[in-house]
Amino acid sequence: MEILLQEDTNKFAIYHTIYTDSNIFLRFDWNERVEDTIDCITNSKAYFLYDHDKILGGFVLKGNIINYPFVVTPFDDIQKFFEIVLKFVIEKSGQNKIILNEISDAFSHVLVQKYGATLKWSKRKMVKPTEKYSPVLDKNFCFDILAIKDKAEIIKVIYEAHSVGYTSTVWKPDILEIETAVERRFNSFGQTNTLYMSNVVRNIEKNETVGVCIAGIYPDSEKYSTGKFSTIHQISVKPEYQRRGIAKAMILKSISEANKVSPVMTLGVLVGNPAEIFYRDIGFSIGPSYSELVYSE
Repeated sequence: MEILLQEDTNKFAIYHTIYTDSNIFLRFDWNERVEDTIDCITNSKAYFLYDHDKILGGFVLKGNIINYPFVVTPFDDIQKFFEIVLKFVIEKSGQNKIILNEISDAFSHVLVQKYGATLKWSKRKMVKPTEKYSPVLDKNFCFDILAIKDKAEIIKVIYEAHSVGYTSTVWKPDILEIETAVERRFNSFGQTNTLYMSNVVRNIEKNETVGVCIAGIYPDSEKYSTGKFSTIHQISVKPEYQRRGIAKAMILKSISEANKVSPVMTLGVLVGNPAEIFYRDIGFSIGPSYSELVYSE
């Protein structure tokens, strides 16, 4: 068996789309799934594992980061696949620490059980058809638009919520990372003119922002026949205002606004976060989980 660089990115994307063991991002359009893989290969390199002239599997490599691994039926020896791939990547990258990103459950199990890889986190996508709602807040609160002028206040709400929530058990919130993520979504949803799907909740008496819901449509979602899927990127409520129905009201308002142009609302959640149950109770369907792992030689 040998690993060879795959110059034909379209061929690699087609193989991955067909043989990946789960559709972790819930892509329902063939072209979207293929092009998403091609985009992943940009600034990276794609490889096939061969047995003579027969393709057994493949993966994408950027530095010491492995992404999009798959095996081709009838070959199903995942342990053998990673035995070869991990050795190749360590030699190729010159590093003894390998990051494996967006890895499906079947692969994660083998990497942890057979190779002692460390699981950093697991996430999943959830989806729900958009509908019209008329959410109501407590009389002390009101909805407001997500405005650029309020960006500093918005970032503060997100940081405070993550500092005590489930996210803080997985990684330490970083104010600069949150700022960058918020700026990126303002830009992305601004390109599609869908930032109106977002909203904030304010405390009327104190005139302060207590909840934030950032939602919209990413530019690449507009390219596909089943596209225009809207996404809730962030839902955060200040700790002292939680369990008062604010998060649910913000989500329902975003879903209602999205219903004008988008058939589906998506969001991502860490596996094990109590919010999984909360989102399911609102009507979100649960997708397969995917993980980031670290392997050290």
